[in-house]
Amino acid sequence: MEQAIVQRNWHQYNAAQTSEKLLAMKLICNAIDRLQIPYEYAGNGRPHISTDDMIKACCIKVFNNFSTRRTTCELQLAKALGYIERVPHFNSISNYMRNEEITQYLHKIYKILALPLTDIESTFAVDATGFTTFKKRHWVEYRLSHKLMGDWKKLHITTGVVSGIIAAARVTNSNEHDSIHFDHLVRKSSETFKMLEVCADAGYLSRMNCQLIEELGGKPFIMPKSNTKLTRIRCFRDGTAWNKMIKLWRDHKEEFLQHYHKRSNVESTFSSMKRKFLPYIRSKDDVSQENELLCKVICHNASVLCNAMFELKVDLNFEEME
Repeated sequence: MEQAIVQRNWHQYNAAQTSEKLLAMKLICNAIDRLQIPYEYAGNGRPHISTDDMIKACCIKVFNNFSTRRTTCELQLAKALGYIERVPHFNSISNYMRNEEITQYLHKIYKILALPLTDIESTFAVDATGFTTFKKRHWVEYRLSHKLMGDWKKLHITTGVVSGIIAAARVTNSNEHDSIHFDHLVRKSSETFKMLEVCADAGYLSRMNCQLIEELGGKPFIMPKSNTKLTRIRCFRDGTAWNKMIKLWRDHKEEFLQHYHKRSNVESTFSSMKRKFLPYIRSKDDVSQENELLCKVICHNASVLCNAMFELKVDLNFEEME
């Protein structure tokens, strides 16, 4: 079936790209300010830099793909614009990336950045990809080899198929299966978005996942395997959504594939993240690797919002968001 080719408005695209760096910095800093992270100082010793300033510094470092030393100039620019109060030492950025306490804040920040697109996104795709760590081998080599132990991190996401905004994310080790994180990703996404359709590949195929999507008000479009069959609902409590999906796939395959192939947009999201913010992570320990990947998610969502302002005419006003 032929699909209509959407012509890009190059004037709007050019405006978004040329404005992205400063606009994304503003969006990220505004989102962090919305958290109103308290400044805790006991009054003894030298006052430390506030948590929100350190999180901003970590995100700016990841956005610019620089080392911590080369990020100093970018932070001086952020200070001149009034986004941060103090420029931290480059070693402080690396040390703070290892702070477990900021992980919860990073999850909140990318969700705040996703809020303006709640009226645009209703179809979502779930998938995972790998990011190479500081070791020498690429993550694909580990994935295709049965002898090598994986030394890469997995990023599991739920992404909107229109804009590529990330609604939920989770970072895991390389040896964890994708399907066990499906429940968490879909439930977290449903807290912000109204999910009418959820697409995923055969790795997420299960009756429980199909039933979960239906319970949250959506329709599952998970690619069945060649030997997939209908189930007896009396035997399986969660077989209703499964049977509806399998019947559509079996009897109306072309219609099913029209919905399922929206899943390819999650691959575009991963491609965009890796091209803009590098396909590897610089950090060396587990906590900092997770935080760095979450910073990449934040930077991606900020980049998506920049484009949405120009191409989708999204009006951003964080003060009015609930």
